[in-house]
Amino acid sequence: MNAKSQILCALGGILCPLIFFGGLWPAAGFFPPPPPLEGAADIAAYYQAHTNGIRLGALLIMISAAFYIPFTAAIGAQMRRIEHPLTPVLTYTQLGAGFCSAWLFLLPGLVWTAAAFRPDRPPDITQAFNDFAWIVTVMPFMLAVTQNLALGFTIISDKQPEPIFPRWVGFFNLWVALLFLPGGLLTFFKAGPFAWNGILAFWVPACVFGPWFFVISISVMRAARRQAALGV
Repeated sequence: MNAKSQILCALGGILCPLIFFGGLWPAAGFFPPPPPLEGAADIAAYYQAHTNGIRLGALLIMISAAFYIPFTAAIGAQMRRIEHPLTPVLTYTQLGAGFCSAWLFLLPGLVWTAAAFRPDRPPDITQAFNDFAWIVTVMPFMLAVTQNLALGFTIISDKQPEPIFPRWVGFFNLWVALLFLPGGLLTFFKAGPFAWNGILAFWVPACVFGPWFFVISISVMRAARRQAALGV
């Protein structure tokens, strides 16, 4: 019985967002995000004035990815109990989307590091790195949506007398998936609610990002403890 391992992995879902937001702010000072319409000279000046803070923030953001992977695995372990004895296709879907999503923590951190590595370079290049990092951070909505949908539908489909997860957690995942969708439109906007600093593309997803981790982490830990008590 590996309940302790599952609980430790589920704790990654609490540590991941704490470290991620710690890197984004206060280390890098990227919260709120710089507006997409901000000029190249202003962007370059910020990187020059906060070089080490951005480097530290990028490092923390990359470290947060390490906790997302075991968190995803712990979710999959409990989802597998719901789909058993059928082929666990939704579990595999969640695992695949979750493991790929870890790159969404690594890649922006690497790009911010590259931007801060030579802060004296031409401002247009720094601005291009900054654009790339923010687009990678906010826009790849489909990995999160896929993970949320797979988990949500699995929870709702659980017909056991004592479900692995509360049913409301399934509907919560579907709602979170819906709230992540506007991020996909940021490529068309440099201002307004769909820009990378806009209320629909950034602020609404940011406000559900942390609570989602907390809800799922606690739910997985409770499910693992009940599994251990049942000896299954």
